[in-house]
Amino acid sequence: AVVSTQSTGEKLQETMVLLAFKPTTECSKYKALFSEDRWEELVLEFRASNYHLHHLHSESLLSTVLQSGLSAIKTHQCYSSEKSGDCPVCNEPLNSLATPLPFSHCTQSRLICRISGKPMNEHNAPMMLPNGNVYGEEALTEMMATDGILTCPRTNEKFWLDQAYKVYVM
Repeated sequence: AVVSTQSTGEKLQETMVLLAFKPTTECSKYKALFSEDRWEELVLEFRASNYHLHHLHSESLLSTVLQSGLSAIKTHQCYSSEKSGDCPVCNEPLNSLATPLPFSHCTQSRLICRISGKPMNEHNAPMMLPNGNVYGEEALTEMMATDGILTCPRTNEKFWLDQAYKVYVM
C-alpha cells in the first residue's frame, strides 16, 4: 500500500478539483486519479477507514488466536524428520501457517518443589499429600518430625508420610 503524505484537507481539495475535469483529461496529476488502478487504492483506504471507525483489526480474531496457540506449542521438532502425529503444528495445514511464527521458549516441562525449589524427578519423586498438594520427596522427608508426622506448609494439615502417594508424570 502506498502511504500518502498529504493531509485530509489536501486530499479533499485535490478530489474536488476532479469535478472540473473530465475522465479523459490529459493533465497527468488528475489523469492518475481517474485511472482504473485508483480503485484498488480506494478499496484499501475504505477498508482501513472502516476498520478504524469500528475499532476492528485488519486480521481476524480467529487468526490471531490460532497464531498465539500455534506459537505456544511450536518446537524445532515440528520442522524435522521426527514429526509427531499428535502435534497440530507438525501436520498440514497448520504447519505452513506456523512457519513465520516464533518457536515456543520452553520445550520441556519441569516440576519444581514448592518447599525446596529443587526439581522433582526420579531422584526426588513428586509426592502428593491427601489434600492434593504436591512436594518433592526430599523436602517431605526433611520436614517430617521425629514422630513421622509432617505438616503441609500451605494448609497446616498433619499427615503421616505413608499417606503421601508418589506421582507419575508421563
